[in-house]
Amino acid sequence: MLRRSLAIVAGPLALTAALLTGCGDDASGSDAERFCGEATTNRDMIVAPPMATEEQLAETLEFFQLMGDLAPLAISQQWNSIVAAMETASTVVPGDPDSEQKAALQAYATERSAYEVAVWLKRYCNVDIPIVTIAPQDPISARTTTLPPAPGETTVAPEG
Repeated sequence: MLRRSLAIVAGPLALTAALLTGCGDDASGSDAERFCGEATTNRDMIVAPPMATEEQLAETLEFFQLMGDLAPLAISQQWNSIVAAMETASTVVPGDPDSEQKAALQAYATERSAYEVAVWLKRYCNVDIPIVTIAPQDPISARTTTLPPAPGETTVAPEG
């Protein structure tokens, strides 16, 4: 029953998870270099988090929470939104449509955060995370985001 319940939310969560300003540390404990290293090493866990058993679910949550601690300030809120969606999914009661719906809604509400995480990972860590969202996402450009330009990328000042 737990496996069925987790499978119901695993799709949206994997989507959400698949889906972090620069690569410096800050006082919050973030560590962009380690964050990128963990993302590179554990890409498969980010793309398809193992959640078939209670033990796998606990290990996955622990990993995503660690990544939330390491996430650079520019994407820490987005990453932690993904963690919140996963934590909500971990509370699903097998056979309870209300808890399953709550987890699915949380996962869908996290789509934009997942997209921004995927863009950041590609731009700063060279980690490509495939992402498919239900709602189309507007591309993130240097002019429409608080992310600093990627190495070698230049920005154009808005006209006006």
